[in-house]
Amino acid sequence: MVPYETLSNMFSAMTRQCWIYIRMIIITFYYRIAKYIGTAVGSRLPSRRAERKRADNGIVTVKRDGSDDDDSTRPRTYRAFKKHPPANNNDLTPLSVNYHFTRQCNYKCGFCFHTAKTSFVLPLDEAKHGLRLLQESGMKKVNFSGGEPFLEKKGEYVGELVQYCKQKLELESVTIVSNGSRIKEKWFEQYGNFLDILAISCDSFDPEVNSKIGRQEGNRQQHVHTLKQVRDWCIKYQVAFKMNTVVNIHNKDEDMSEYIEILKPCRWKVFQCLLLEGENCGEGAKRHAESFVVSKEDFQSFLDRHRNVSCGLVPESNTKMQNSYLILDERMRFLDCTRGAKTPSRSILDVGVQEALNYSGFDEDMFFERGGKYKWSKQDIDINDW
Repeated sequence: MVPYETLSNMFSAMTRQCWIYIRMIIITFYYRIAKYIGTAVGSRLPSRRAERKRADNGIVTVKRDGSDDDDSTRPRTYRAFKKHPPANNNDLTPLSVNYHFTRQCNYKCGFCFHTAKTSFVLPLDEAKHGLRLLQESGMKKVNFSGGEPFLEKKGEYVGELVQYCKQKLELESVTIVSNGSRIKEKWFEQYGNFLDILAISCDSFDPEVNSKIGRQEGNRQQHVHTLKQVRDWCIKYQVAFKMNTVVNIHNKDEDMSEYIEILKPCRWKVFQCLLLEGENCGEGAKRHAESFVVSKEDFQSFLDRHRNVSCGLVPESNTKMQNSYLILDERMRFLDCTRGAKTPSRSILDVGVQEALNYSGFDEDMFFERGGKYKWSKQDIDINDW
C-alpha cells in the first residue's frame, strides 16, 4: 500500500504540472490574440516600458524609448487607429509631396499652421532613403518646406536634398517654400541648377502690416527688401520665382497689384487663413490664429481686387486647401487634416509609402481641381520672359 505522504506529494506535483500547462495555454492564447489585433490595426506590440499617451483624436501613441526628448535618436512611433479606419488608397500615387522636414522658424507669423512643436530633423541619409521610397512609388514633384528650410545647417541640408532629388532621383520638379530671410547667393551658386521653383512667402508690402502678422525676425523690417533680392537671384541663376500669400485680417484690404506686376512671379498662390487644431488654435497650440481669420466674402474681395494681375494667380480657399496636399512631417509621416487637425500616419520609413498613404486623408480629386498639376519644371517655364 502506498503511504499517504507519497500520494500527497504525487498529487501536489501533478497539480503544479497542470498549472504550468494551463499557464502556457493562456500565454499562447494571449499572444496570438495580441498578434492578430496588432496586425489588424497595422501596429506592433510595444515593450512594457513604453509610455502611452492618448490624443484627443482617438489615437494611441506609444514611444519605445519612453522619452519626450525630440532631439534624441529618432524614436519609433506606433499608432493604433481606434475610431477612424483607414481609407482604401491602394491605387493612390504620391504624385506631388510636401516634405516639411523641419518645424523650426525664425519668423513668428500669427496664423502659422505648421508650428515649432519639435526641433527634430531626420539624419540626411534617412531623409534621402525616404525620398527614394516616394520616388519608387510614383512621386514626380517634391516641395521642401518647414518651418524655415534654410535654417538647418545654414541651407546645406535642404541643398543636399534638392541636389539628390534632381540629380539622383531625376524628379520632374524640385521646389522650396521659404520666407527668404536666410538665403544667400552662395547657395544659388552651389544648388540653384538643381532647383526648379523657389516660392517666397509674402503677405504684405507694408512693413507695419508684416510686423503685425509676425513676418519678420525680431524688430528687423527687411522682408520686402529680402523678397526683391531673392527674386533677382532667381533670375540670375535661372530658378523660377513664385510667391505665396495668406489672406488674413491684417492684409485683407491691401492692394498688392503694383508690386506683383514688378516682381512678376511665375505663379502666385493666394490662401485663405486656415485654422488647424493643435497647430494654430485649440489646446496645446503654439499659435492662436482665431483673430487672423477672414470670411469667405473678405477672401473673395481680395481675389477680385487682384483679378487683373498678369501672373498666374491661384486662389485656394479653406475647402480647396485643407485635404488636397500630401503633407509629410519631420518624421516622414503623412498628416491627415480631414478632421480639422494634423493626425500623423506611421512613418514611411517603418511601414512603406502605400501603408502610410492609407492614413493621409488625401483628396486626389481636389488636388487636380485646384490645379495641383501644372508646369512645374523650369524647362517648361519661360524664365527669360521676366
